[in-house]
Amino acid sequence: MKKRILMILAVCVMLVCLTGCGDRESRFKLGEYKGLSYKNEEITVSEEDLTALLNSLQNSYVKYEVDESRAEKAIRKGDIVNIDYTGVLEGQTEPFEGGTTKGAHLEIGSGNYIPGFEDGLVGKKVGDTVELKLTFPEQYYTDFAGKNVTFTVKINAIENKIVPELNDALIEDYTEGKIKTIREYKDYAREYLLAQKQANFNTQVKNELLSKIVSTTTFDKMDQQRIDSAYEDLLKYYTSMASQSGLSLEDFVVKSGYSKSLQEFYAEMKASAEETVKEEIVLNEIVAKEKITLTDETYNSLIDAYMSRYGYTERDKFEQDYTKDRIRRSMLFDMALKFILDNAKAE
Repeated sequence: MKKRILMILAVCVMLVCLTGCGDRESRFKLGEYKGLSYKNEEITVSEEDLTALLNSLQNSYVKYEVDESRAEKAIRKGDIVNIDYTGVLEGQTEPFEGGTTKGAHLEIGSGNYIPGFEDGLVGKKVGDTVELKLTFPEQYYTDFAGKNVTFTVKINAIENKIVPELNDALIEDYTEGKIKTIREYKDYAREYLLAQKQANFNTQVKNELLSKIVSTTTFDKMDQQRIDSAYEDLLKYYTSMASQSGLSLEDFVVKSGYSKSLQEFYAEMKASAEETVKEEIVLNEIVAKEKITLTDETYNSLIDAYMSRYGYTERDKFEQDYTKDRIRRSMLFDMALKFILDNAKAE
């Protein structure tokens, strides 16, 4: 639960709540932040990793062809069917949002659809329209968990799945001519996967090192207003999510598995909000002590990556929503985390 909340805080606090006002209301003694140790790991790319990436590439070119020889035959497990379907929740007259689909490819027995859906098509034929009265599982998206639903399914065809050969021509098409052969692509893929794994490991280590610094930092007084602000942002976020699901906050947090009770959820949010404010204080102090600065040139070189992280494509909109000052502060925090890692010792 704490990890989930901290992920939200990364958005709600690091960008939305940053004020750049320093720590005038907090009194603290910064713990040691240089020469910390961490357990190193050998980062490697396995053949399984490489195969999974290549399979994903190959599957992006999958095509489906109607199997005319099965036009009069009953559907059986293992068949791939092309279907249209509409889902209506019990007590409703219109399809729920996202509940209408045309031309879906479904392998019978794959378990990709809710229990009863695929089994309900076994024995039926192309051209049949089937009504399936089902119940969404309790462990499902909050809007639908445990609710009764009727799906009206039209069976358009039984299909064959055509998976193309993984060859040089496919690679060249996929990379738009940048890479010509499978061998070249495998070399590129290994480097890509290695860099991705290394980045994930570095992020994990940075978080562990930051936690160590926070734990050895003495906080004589905390700015309660900042903690309350972070807590309120969390509360607003989850209340909004609950409202969008048509649920009270209590029902939402329990059904979604966030907490066993609303009281427990409140306590966890408050603890997470305080922890995140402590992390801000620590990082602000390291930025000041080490005189870490962010030039306009560096800001411009990093902005695209930050936009991508938060799902933006327009720079003006991103800077308007979060403000340049808050974005710069987030970048400075990342630079401070890099400084901590660069000055740590691998064991």
